[in-house]
Order: sequence, then structure tokens, then C-alpha cells
Amino acid sequence: MLSHASAMGLPVPQGYVILHEAWQHALDANLAVRHQGTVEAPDAQRLRSGLALPSLPGPLAVRSAFSSEDGAAQSQAGFYATCLWVDAQDAGQLASALCEVWSSGHAETQRRDILVMQMVDAKVAGVAFTERDYEDDLVNYTSGTAQGLVAGEVEGEALQLLKLSPGSRRVTAALTEPWAIRLQELLRAVRCRFGDCDWDIEWADDGTTCWLVQIRPVTRRTRRNEAFTIANFKEILPELPSRLMTSLIASCADGLFAYYRAFDPTLPAHRPLIEVFYGRPLFNLSLLCDMLRHWGLPTRLVSNSIGGDVDRDTALHLPRLLKSAPALLRLSASQFNAVAQSRRTGRALVERAQQPGDTFAACMDTLQELFTSLVCQMLALTGAMSGPLLLLRRAGVLEEHHARQRTDATEMFIDLAPLRHLAAHRPGIRADLERGRLPADTEFRQVWDAFLAKHGHRGIYESDIARPRFREAPETILASLLHASEGRQARTAPTWRGRLTTPLWWYASRAIRARENLRAQAMRGFEPVRERLLALASEAVARQLLPTLETLWMLDIDEVRQLDQGWRPSSDFLAQREQEIARLSTLPVPDLLHRFDDLQSTLHVNTAPDNGRWTGISLTAGEVEGRAWVLREPATALPDGFSPDQTILVARSVDAGWIPVFGCVRGVVVETGGDLSHGSIILREIGLPAMTNARHVTQQIKTGDWIKLRADVGVVEMR
Repeated sequence: MLSHASAMGLPVPQGYVILHEAWQHALDANLAVRHQGTVEAPDAQRLRSGLALPSLPGPLAVRSAFSSEDGAAQSQAGFYATCLWVDAQDAGQLASALCEVWSSGHAETQRRDILVMQMVDAKVAGVAFTERDYEDDLVNYTSGTAQGLVAGEVEGEALQLLKLSPGSRRVTAALTEPWAIRLQELLRAVRCRFGDCDWDIEWADDGTTCWLVQIRPVTRRTRRNEAFTIANFKEILPELPSRLMTSLIASCADGLFAYYRAFDPTLPAHRPLIEVFYGRPLFNLSLLCDMLRHWGLPTRLVSNSIGGDVDRDTALHLPRLLKSAPALLRLSASQFNAVAQSRRTGRALVERAQQPGDTFAACMDTLQELFTSLVCQMLALTGAMSGPLLLLRRAGVLEEHHARQRTDATEMFIDLAPLRHLAAHRPGIRADLERGRLPADTEFRQVWDAFLAKHGHRGIYESDIARPRFREAPETILASLLHASEGRQARTAPTWRGRLTTPLWWYASRAIRARENLRAQAMRGFEPVRERLLALASEAVARQLLPTLETLWMLDIDEVRQLDQGWRPSSDFLAQREQEIARLSTLPVPDLLHRFDDLQSTLHVNTAPDNGRWTGISLTAGEVEGRAWVLREPATALPDGFSPDQTILVARSVDAGWIPVFGCVRGVVVETGGDLSHGSIILREIGLPAMTNARHVTQQIKTGDWIKLRADVGVVEMR
């Protein structure tokens, strides 16, 4: 391939190939002989003249180019000998180098071609992988020659280089080394000449030219140190989700990214959208950012959508945006129709869930269908609302409009008001609630039954199928009825900006309502699947396949399927699984991590601001002071000495399952979230003073700390 590269104008050192047939001739003519597994040249000058080797100026690199080295499915690069700085005028050195390379091949069936090229006096050299599925090229480099790097003897340094598009003159702004810019241009030239495929390239830079010294197809895709975020899952799942739900979500990864590939088949085909780290499902943030970069869109749109941090912020790229216009138009058309489609999807989800199946395997299939359909439709709705909400926030009217919005989740908050009123004004009801009993009062029971009929399918961290629904476990809601805060802000009169942006809000609000109502419909569908799973688990307990019902949630989906065949997890298996779950539960996974991060090394990093002040995203207006109540999971029994009107909830994330808690506090500070997060939408609609994306607050603020929340500017301060 190097000869083709040279013919195409790429910078390739002068050289030639000694074919396998020359090796055979050398043996037949006794120019070279085998002795105890090695090859020797009895007469170096005779070997050189017998092979009629061309003359090249300067020192040489003598390298293997064996047939087994660059196979289509497997590469053995670095397995065979390479000799550098061989004196071209010294027949003895050249013969010795040829024999050393020939000797490094042991299979008789392989061709033993040898590549001889002019030596590059490299200041920097290395290996680069350019792959279709990535927007950056992966580079490993070292000073001097890269022989040790290629052979795996030295680690070298790693670098991600932005791919240059054909005709583009842009280079990565952070590049200060001229060799890196020259390498960037060489890799672009390789793609232009050989096609935008996956290439494994060896290169050497002599200070003025970056030389191509080897090119071969990538035989095994690289495993890169990609960035992952727990931000969106942190909002809807418990701190450590059940093993079953985590594995189910991961199993849907390909189907979820297929949503985007349906609009643009040129998007990555072999990178999973979701992977599991430390027992938690995490979104591949690098993949999502690469998708936006591929389309020429700014990567900050990812954090605006799902919250959390972006590993690297890149700006709008107009040429790429124009090139991606057809795919983006198809995506936009889908988002425009997303509201109507979501209604059909919601009905289909509920209908599908009514027949979850009679086996564990069938229930797993049903859950995968429900989850994939739900998330794909949510992606469309999120895309439909993201642009308008960004414009409304910039216009300063987002909170004004949202305060008048009502979705299924906020109706739950509103529907608790009659129950709170009864608890506040009837001593008998309050006494029953204080004893942890469901009040027997007839009117209370009527209102309560109506509430459960409407909202009983919801629950705390309801997206985890292992979590009970409110219908099964109403204790949190009942306890919340004992507390009532006056934290909601009064609605303000419409402003002129609000009136001007009403059409834009109308478009966004349709998607917001559709998304939240679709989630409620999906949870209505999850309930019968959960009921069927519990019934099957009860049968498995009776057959002594499982020790308890709760054991089911400790298994992954493949293990659950095996229960249909009578598989019985051993006591040792379950003990090890319990130990693993206990260990994972102690690990506070950061919002942003990289594949090769050592989590233990990041556990004690001090992330507290020096001034006791945290900033984030303002969700509502209002300024309140009070005691911090730091919660990892929803609870409604206030700590001793706390009063609802002087309590500020501080949580890692919130969703519909936290609604009972919102009635017990004056304000809310959320660690992770964005404008489009479910919890953010609920808090804006309820009207509590609230902010989100306040980084690390649950680690640095303690329950009982006196804090001041300035929700209108997105600031929380220690007092």
C-alpha cells in the first residue's frame, strides 16, 4: 500500500520490497542458510549482489512485511523484527539486518517479504488510528523513532486529533506542536486517497515533514478513553439501580442509537450508546458529542438536554451543518410530528403491557420493547422542545410561561392538596397518619382511592422496574400529608415579552406535555409487567428456584431468562452477588467519568467552592433561607426540629417520585439536571423556588446547614 500512497503523492520515504521469491532464491543459491532456527549469510557481499538490491542514500530501515502481519481479520504488527539505522553502504550490516528479519518468521506457509526504506531521522514518531466511527483520530507517540511503541515495549503519550475535513484549513486550537498539525494533515490526506475507512498508520516526523511509514486496515476497533455521563439516568434511577434494570437498559443501547441512525446512516455504527460502569448505566457522552460534531452543531446542546458536564465544548461548524442539512431536516420533520406520534406510542405501550407474557423471557422481551419505544419517542420530543426552550430562557420568560403549565406529574402534586387539607383540619385523620395508618375516615378514603386510581402506578424512582409503585407502597405519600409548606410562589402577571413569545411557548409546551404524559403512560405500562414478574417470582420461590421475591431484582436479564429452564442460583452465587451490590452501593459515581478512570482515586477529591457558594441553572423565582435537608432518596418525615417553611431540599436529582417531598419544603436545590430534565419541568410548574445543576452540593452541604437559595439567579450560599 505504501507504493500506492507514494504514487498518490503522499510523503513516503524512498524504498523497495524484497519479495518472498527473493528469500526462496537466497536459500536455493546458498546466499542465505538456516542454522538452528536462525538465518545466516555466509557471504554478505554475495547476498547483496545476488539479490541485486537497489542502492538508497543514507541509513536504512529494514522491516518485516510478512503475509501474516497485515491480515484482514488480524494484525501481527510488531511481532516480527525491524532493524533501524542500517548503513546502506555496509554489506555486512545490510545482510545481518535481512537475516534477522527473515529469522523472526517461523511459519513456513507465510510469505517473508521485507520492506527496505530510507530511514527518517524522526524527532517524533508513533501510531495513529483513523476510524469512521470517531470524529477524532487516536494518536500514540513518542520522541525519536516509534519502534518500541509499535512493539509494545513503551507506552508513549496519547493524543486525540480533530479530523480535518477535505478542503478544511481548520486545526485543533489546542495544537501548539507543528508536528501535530502536520500529522493532522497527513491523516486527512490518507482518508482522501484511500477512502474514509478504518486505517492503522505508522508515521514519523523529522521536524519538517510528517512521513507515512506504514498503512494497514484496522483489524480490531480501538477501545478509547471515552467520556460517559450518569446525568440523565441519575434523574430517573436510584443511586444504585437494580441489577435487572441496569442490564435491561444496557441491552437496549443499540436500539436507542438506531433512532438517530435512521435519519443519518453515516453516524457511528459500532459504538454503544449506553454502557455499564460500577453497576450503573451511563450514556456515552463522547458518542453524543461526536454525533453533534458530525452534524456541525455545538456540543453544549447535550448538557442543555440531559444535564451534567460536557467533556469538551466545540462550537457551531457551518460547513458540516450545511452538509448534514438533509439528515437534520429529516430529524426535524420527525420532531415536528412527535406530539401526535407520542399519543399513538403511549396507547401502544399500555396496550402492549396488558399482555406481558407468561414466562420470565417473555416479560424481559416486553420490557425491552417498552423501554426502547419510550426512550426513542422521548428523544424526539426532547429534540422538539430543546430549541424553543433555549430561546425562551434567553428571552427571560421561561419560568413565566412554565408556571402556567400543567402535566400529569404536577397534577399529582395538585391532587395531594385535598388530602393535606383533610389531614390539617381533622384530628382523627392526623392521628391515624401519625401512627402510620391509613385513615378510616370515609371522605378521606374516597379522595385517597381517587388519587391512587389516577396516580397509583407512579412511584419513587419508578423507571426501575424493581421499585414498588405508590399503589403497593403508599407510606411516603401518607407521611407527606402531615406537612404542608407555603413555598409555592404566586403567579405573576404576563409581561410584554411573555405575550410576544406565546406562539413559541405554545409549540414548546405541546412537546413538554406530551413527553411528561408519555412517561406517565409508560409507567402505567410498567405496572402490569411488574405484577406479572412478581407473580412468576412467587412461583419460582414456591419451586425453590429463588429464596425470596426480592432476589429476582438481583439478577440480570439473561439470568432471569434462565429461570424458565429451571435454573437455580446457588447460595454461593447469591452471596457473592449480594457482596458485589453492597460494594457498588458505597461507590459515589461522578457525573462525568472516562472509561479508564480509577474511581477509587477520585473519591476524596475536594470539590467544594472556596467561598461556600454554588451556582447552577435557575428554574423559578424566589429567595428563601432555611436548613438544608440532604436526601439521596425521597423521604417525607422531616428531621427533628425542622419545619416545612424553613427547610430546603438538597438532592442529587429529582423526578415525579419526589413530588410528595416537594410539599414538605420551602425550596429545592438539585445537583444534576438541565432545562429539559423531568424534575426541572415539574419544579417550574409547581412554582417552588428551585435551581438545578448545582455541582457537588450533596457532597459539600450537610443536613442542618443554614443555607440561602436565590432561585431567581441560580445561586445557593452557606450562611
